[in-house]
Amino acid sequence: MDYRFVAFCIALIVASCSDSNPVVAGSKDIPNEPQPISKLPYVGNSSVVFSEINSVNLVYKDHEGSDAGWVELFNQSSDTVDLAGTYLTDNLDEPVKWKFGNVKIAPNDFMLVFMSGKDLRDFQPPHDSVNMVGPGCWVWTDAQNEDVPGESYADPLDGKKKFCFKENGKSMFGTKMRLGENDDLGWSSISAFVGTGSSDKSDDVDISAANEILLHAFVTKDRKVSMRLAQPDVDDWKGYEFVLTGTGDSSTVYRLILPQNLTFPDLAHIYGTRFSPEKREKKEVVMKTFSFIARNRGHEPHANFKLGKKGGSLYLVNENQEILDSVAYPKLPPEKSWSLGSLDDAGALGFGYGEPSPYGASAGAVVPARSPSIDSLVEFPPSGFYTDAFTVNFTQDVPVRCAVGGLAPTEESPLTSSIKVDSTMTIRCASFSAGAFRGEELVRTYVFENAPSIPAVFLTTDPNSLFDPDSGIYERGNFADGVIPYYGANYWLDKEIPVTVELMEPGTSSPAFAKSAGLKIFGNYSRTQNKKSVAVTFREKYGDKRLNYRLFPDYPDLDKFKGFILRNNGNNFGKDYIRDRLASSISEGLGVDYQRGRPAVVYYNGECYGIHDIRERSNEYYFETHYGMDEDEIDLLDAENSVLAGSSIDYTALMDWLESNTLDVDENYAYVASQIDIDNFLNYVHTELFADNRDWPANNLKKWRGKRTSVKWKWVLYDMDFGFDSGSNSCSNNIFEYATAEDGDSWPNGPEHTLLLRRLLENESFKAAFVNRMAVLLQMNFESSRVLARIEGMMAEIQSEIPRDQKRWKLSASKMTKQLNVIKDFAKERPGIVFDEMQEFFSLGKKASVTLSVDGPGRILVHNLPVNEEKMAVNFFEDYPVTLYAEPLSGSTFVGWSDGETAPLRIIRPQYVNEVEALFK
Repeated sequence: MDYRFVAFCIALIVASCSDSNPVVAGSKDIPNEPQPISKLPYVGNSSVVFSEINSVNLVYKDHEGSDAGWVELFNQSSDTVDLAGTYLTDNLDEPVKWKFGNVKIAPNDFMLVFMSGKDLRDFQPPHDSVNMVGPGCWVWTDAQNEDVPGESYADPLDGKKKFCFKENGKSMFGTKMRLGENDDLGWSSISAFVGTGSSDKSDDVDISAANEILLHAFVTKDRKVSMRLAQPDVDDWKGYEFVLTGTGDSSTVYRLILPQNLTFPDLAHIYGTRFSPEKREKKEVVMKTFSFIARNRGHEPHANFKLGKKGGSLYLVNENQEILDSVAYPKLPPEKSWSLGSLDDAGALGFGYGEPSPYGASAGAVVPARSPSIDSLVEFPPSGFYTDAFTVNFTQDVPVRCAVGGLAPTEESPLTSSIKVDSTMTIRCASFSAGAFRGEELVRTYVFENAPSIPAVFLTTDPNSLFDPDSGIYERGNFADGVIPYYGANYWLDKEIPVTVELMEPGTSSPAFAKSAGLKIFGNYSRTQNKKSVAVTFREKYGDKRLNYRLFPDYPDLDKFKGFILRNNGNNFGKDYIRDRLASSISEGLGVDYQRGRPAVVYYNGECYGIHDIRERSNEYYFETHYGMDEDEIDLLDAENSVLAGSSIDYTALMDWLESNTLDVDENYAYVASQIDIDNFLNYVHTELFADNRDWPANNLKKWRGKRTSVKWKWVLYDMDFGFDSGSNSCSNNIFEYATAEDGDSWPNGPEHTLLLRRLLENESFKAAFVNRMAVLLQMNFESSRVLARIEGMMAEIQSEIPRDQKRWKLSASKMTKQLNVIKDFAKERPGIVFDEMQEFFSLGKKASVTLSVDGPGRILVHNLPVNEEKMAVNFFEDYPVTLYAEPLSGSTFVGWSDGETAPLRIIRPQYVNEVEALFK
């Protein structure tokens, strides 16, 4: 649409407004929206008017990558308008709520104002642009590997001879690339590299003044491309990563926010960019890049208040406190704006629901009203478990269309006057008034059976998105390899589908929450199981950004989640129900991060899919839930030191330092202890060792730290399904020998993964803490009766649901009973085995039992590990000293030890002390 035509139409609308009676544009079309009573005079005929309100904002991020709502202003005049001294407000009681600074709008042009609360009054145009495409281009794939060639390829685009080329006088680059499976080689790699100069590491550019990258490119729809910035001191495959998701559209400009004020990436020294398929992308990716620049975006003005998500009003007020223009807007669906545009075929102009179009005229017609929500028309029983049939009758005044089985209603769905519910079904309904945007959808799941004794999770979605044989993400599809793990299968796609998720707590008649969210298949090789794990994620585009709910009643402080997992018990599906959650949860109380969980029965579109575990995700949002930290405030790394959030620079530097420095020197040990949380590391490692997890430490390992706080490196327990004698372990040697091996295979215990523990054990104080704290844990968290009680409790929760789950998935009850006995036997025998293996590995003396007890409000710490019982017998070792500390609690005072010692810190030799008591008053 031509801007001059829009300006003319806007002028007509504004001119039609009375000078003495301000009109809130579009307000008459907003159901139940009261007309504001003006407390300020209305000027009218303003050069600058409101043209679009976007309260949710899924389409246009600000200069910091945030997605606050925005308002668009249009200058309908033929002169540049200076807004300095003009005000924006949402409340006529506060007419000067926010004041524009240096903001000018060119003739027939637009300006966006972010309603973020950041209070940036000026408009700063883009600057410091740097072209990221230099002459140095090259491609390498594993097919060029000398010893064992791989099968990946990165070929020139059709009609091109090289990766980099000129087209219409412009430097461009592109390739067709696919990662091979490479079973013999064992790894896959593609490097399609574009230098900022010659591609030599010394030929770099400084883009530290930039805060965003603009990449105008075609990328195959839904394919994933990894893009890494290369800096001289880091291997290019470890560079700072962005992941692009292809749109299949040559007009797409991928906008990537550059991190600021960090050592990684080093924006002052970037010598190129490495492109490759993202590591899980197994299909061919076609990529053609038309332009590639880094720039400082500048910024739009940001108001010091936010848009109301439930609707509201905005006013443009001049320095005389006169209203220049005003608009009222309704609660908006996430995908829509309240836009000025064509209301009908005749070209009548007004506000209505339209497609977001920042800095542009509304594309196509806008719809002035929204059809009412179903719950405003009729009382619809909540989702849940039912025994008696019922009927819902709809009013004839508003057309309602419904679909069953998970399908969404459309304008082609049959009109519905009543629904009889007498068997298990899912229902999705919406109203479709003529000339109105479709009403908010109502989703219900009705299950005609007895409610389970554990939570039930209802998932409602288009069944084709999950179970279509060709495209459903729960299915193998048409492109899977013929061998496990069937790479290329649909369930390996990084594809998220919309879903409604509802949670029924035991003993309740309605859902605790019902939210729209996204759903993906989750896990690694466990994706091949018939019952799959899925990740549920809350995003603004579906509704709420977070789930505010106490998802785990035993942890009431955890009440805000970005998402959660519905887990199939990983690789132990069909063996047992509890191994993974059991193995990590025995660390409870030790201060080690692990995924809380509880069992639930999951229903897809009303069909029972059996027992799953509701589990936290161990991603960057875990730390928001537990510590209130945003994802940009942490460094989070995996076993390979690949970055999951933040940067790996400092941690890899520490590991490099450990390669050439020993820790038998106390100064060196102190340096390492200043970087990592020693107590946390000890408790983490001891839990992994006790569980006998042999899919670790080269896998299933995460560490994190707070970048802007004093939080040292800590560790996260997750995915321990190889533990507790699962039968999956590839080796069974002494666990301490295994965890400190200098010559292990890269998986599961290569020397780069055992380095930290090996180095720390060179220090005698750490070694003493390692040995004696494990001795305590064998009588505390890992003690047989405690672990057995946890096993019994976890099994008791799900006992009534097990027969149905086994029948649903054709699982062997006898096999699973046998495996449960294996788990129990492990719990009984493991403390003795660990004690003996530790004694053997460290050449320790005989067992020496010491009873530790307290009298009064205090506790004993063994090498800084708190003993959590008032009296506990611990098997230490003869001739191996133990450090104890008496710590008062609740304002008490330490009196002394029962044997007359008065210092709270002491060292005992176990063979000479049978019992020691700390006295407090």
